[in-house]
Amino acid sequence: MRPGAVMVVLLLEGSVRVDWSMKSHREIAGNSLIWMNTAVALPESLRLVGGKAHEALALHFPIEWVHQSLTSLRQEMAADFRTLLLGPHPATPLLTRPLEAEDRAWTRSLMAPTLCSAARQLLEGSRMSEFFFRKVLTESKGEELFCTRTRRLSLERVAKVRKALLANLEEPPALEELARLCGCNPQYLSRTFSEAAGTTISLYLRRLRIERAAEMLAAGQANASEAALEVGYRSLSHFSQAFRAEKGISPSAWVRGPQPPANARQLSA
Repeated sequence: MRPGAVMVVLLLEGSVRVDWSMKSHREIAGNSLIWMNTAVALPESLRLVGGKAHEALALHFPIEWVHQSLTSLRQEMAADFRTLLLGPHPATPLLTRPLEAEDRAWTRSLMAPTLCSAARQLLEGSRMSEFFFRKVLTESKGEELFCTRTRRLSLERVAKVRKALLANLEEPPALEELARLCGCNPQYLSRTFSEAAGTTISLYLRRLRIERAAEMLAAGQANASEAALEVGYRSLSHFSQAFRAEKGISPSAWVRGPQPPANARQLSA
């Protein structure tokens, strides 16, 4: 654990116990997303518990970066995230969320050790930031988000587009159909999606396709040709080009890479 940071643990398997200086503790089961602000209070320990194998990914975001990034968005954050990250801070600066299916796929993709540390930080840094903002600005434990109506509608459209694309990566809906689902015209959807998601719909689709394919390859569920067809690529060369653009390596190199160990791997923003 590092002081002066926001630590995000994506706990896939196993349980952990967090002990605090006040002699209180919290045990958290697997399939959980754990947020801790170590700039407020550093736990005495974060220990693995139970006899089963553990698998987790720990991300660290410097507290200065968090404050600079979120201060202007304070009113767009769910109340518990706003308190944890910006204050007034709770005595135990920790909150949890259930892991979603897409979080698990994203985690396994990020954990695959295919590049050197410096190259991985350059390649994955933007995705870690995207993950951070997506979770902080859209998760609210069922509460109404504290954001402007325009921003809220933009985030809702991004979520609808994502859901529609994930439902059929092989033959995704056309822009006109996505616009009908979102209740706006195609040009407006393209512009507002790019503003909210930081990328175009076509590049977002490529990212979703390659993430799904990478997960299949890593799990041994398909070879490159099968994975390409499964996510909508009819040309293996086009698939390889897209894979390299997203992952920085070819599909075959991704498959040859060593698999991550059962214990946690750590990356920093």
